[in-house]
Amino acid sequence: MAVVAQQSTQVQRTDPARTGWIGRTRRAVEFGADRDTIVVALAGFLLRGGIIPLALPSVVLPSVIGLAGATGVSAFAIDGRPTPWFYEMAAIAAALVAVWLIVALLIGSMIDIWLIQASGSGEPHAAGEPRPLPDPRVLIDMMGIRAMCLAPLAVAIAWAGGQIYTAIYSELTLPTNLAAPLPLRVVENAIGPVSIVALVWLATEVVGAVSVRRLVLFDTGILRSLGEGIGQLILRPVSSAATICLSYGISIVAAGAALLATATAFNWCLIAARNQQSIPVTIGLGSFGTTRDVRGLVFVGAATTLALAWMAALGISGLASAWRSAALTNETADARYESETSRPETELGLSVSPQETTGD
Repeated sequence: MAVVAQQSTQVQRTDPARTGWIGRTRRAVEFGADRDTIVVALAGFLLRGGIIPLALPSVVLPSVIGLAGATGVSAFAIDGRPTPWFYEMAAIAAALVAVWLIVALLIGSMIDIWLIQASGSGEPHAAGEPRPLPDPRVLIDMMGIRAMCLAPLAVAIAWAGGQIYTAIYSELTLPTNLAAPLPLRVVENAIGPVSIVALVWLATEVVGAVSVRRLVLFDTGILRSLGEGIGQLILRPVSSAATICLSYGISIVAAGAALLATATAFNWCLIAARNQQSIPVTIGLGSFGTTRDVRGLVFVGAATTLALAWMAALGISGLASAWRSAALTNETADARYESETSRPETELGLSVSPQETTGD
């Protein structure tokens, strides 16, 4: 715990410069642009499930017939109800997801500690400095905070699961628009439950992110960190809302741009692979098309574009994750400094600011 105490002292020593919200945001951008920071933040983002939305545009979802052929059994009865085999597979999948969540919480907590301590040090090139392994108790407390924040999300998913399942089954059996991807059609048919799950996820993610930073920086324990994290969001509504909206907004925009780039490049690969005739013939170049077939080159170009799109998507995701982590860390450190500097005046009933002096 000496590492946590030392980090808390360092944050309190470097933050009194009080550069304001713009200054904290600028420092977060500088920290997030570091190469080491991007790599570490990207690892945490992918481990916690970020790989799923990034890979989704490059996956061809199977049809009902394809699913039946892959399973070799009837997963659903004639009336649409799941069979016992389906429940067995669902239980196995749930166990695998539970193991993945535990691993993600453990390694993700270690990555969070690295990012929080590096961004909270206030020193240039802090991301490249070696750091000792975190205290196991801190890791357990961080996992406890994350697990407690997952409880409301689990309740929301359980509540919305039935409606989302109905929308998925309806689109698989009687699709409304084959031109639109299946996930978009499911979201459109279950927009209410999906929106509620998304809002609950965002709220729990914000509370958990602020709470773990108070735990790492100030060693306040699980319940106190959660309480002070919620209190920080309530007592600093403007600054907290600005940091949250900007950091998470940029992350959402970055994720959307990454999804659009990979989806477009993947569609180019599909078109190039499925084209049955020469490209010059397709675009109407006449007799030139009978002697020149550049389908292979077009496919190679599309595949290269897909690879570049994936590299750009990974880089953007890592940059956005690193910047968001640093922005929340700076906001939390500033909130603690502000509360500590205002406490003496509040106890004495004084109205002067900490910078004011009476003079001799």
